[in-house]
Amino acid sequence: MDRSEITTHYLKALGLTKRNPTLAFLHDITELHVSTFAFCSIGPRLGLDLPLDLNSLFDRIVLQKRGGYCFEQNGLLFEILEDLGFSVKPYLARVIYNQDIQPGLTHRISIVECEGEKYVVDVGFGPLGPNGPVKFSREDRVDKNRSFRVSAPKENEFHMQILKDGDFFSLYKFELAHYGQADCEIGHFFSHKHPKAVFVNNLVASRIMKDEIRSLRNQEYWILRLSGDIRQRIENPKHLQHILKEQFDIQITETESLGLARDFISR
Repeated sequence: MDRSEITTHYLKALGLTKRNPTLAFLHDITELHVSTFAFCSIGPRLGLDLPLDLNSLFDRIVLQKRGGYCFEQNGLLFEILEDLGFSVKPYLARVIYNQDIQPGLTHRISIVECEGEKYVVDVGFGPLGPNGPVKFSREDRVDKNRSFRVSAPKENEFHMQILKDGDFFSLYKFELAHYGQADCEIGHFFSHKHPKAVFVNNLVASRIMKDEIRSLRNQEYWILRLSGDIRQRIENPKHLQHILKEQFDIQITETESLGLARDFISR
């Protein structure tokens, strides 16, 4: 399947049709992407090979409903946006969670120039991530509940920040260096194959919906709402399979649910 065909099928899965590459269209795409295609680590957790070519990404995320993490989700969206005529470039980032640290480049994002402004587009960070494009150097309320901004505390060092407990909290930092597919492959290889990688050792999943955020980490499942949070404890692998299917639209087998649950859920 060529890229234009994939774009058509992708937009149909989101209930969209092709339009001019405007900011409003970019908002619609990103908001629907994070509510439709689950962020998750089932591939790294099961030790699967996860090729990053466009057809493989489309097959896993859209057709098979297997979800994916940043190198997969943002890799797919990059290709779609480029095909739709957006000016988009790939970048790599370091996840810091408000700490003064220098970890590896294990997060992929995109920067889109649209209507004379630059925006970070990131559909692969999980429950704390934005569900819309975030403008550089200004607070952006990307949905009715959460505010984000891209700050520049140092020269050529940019932070994606979320407003948390009355102050901005840095999720990750990045530089405006030139990156290519080979750089993404290196970060991706570590993130889904290294025995100490976070996603190899933890099962995570999330969907950012209009009125709630669904978030799973190992044995804990949360529904986050303005009216209050709901917490469930995953009881067994069958319960895990049910939650992943019904709440995240992730399709896994019973055997796979046993593998995903190893180390933190008893049979």
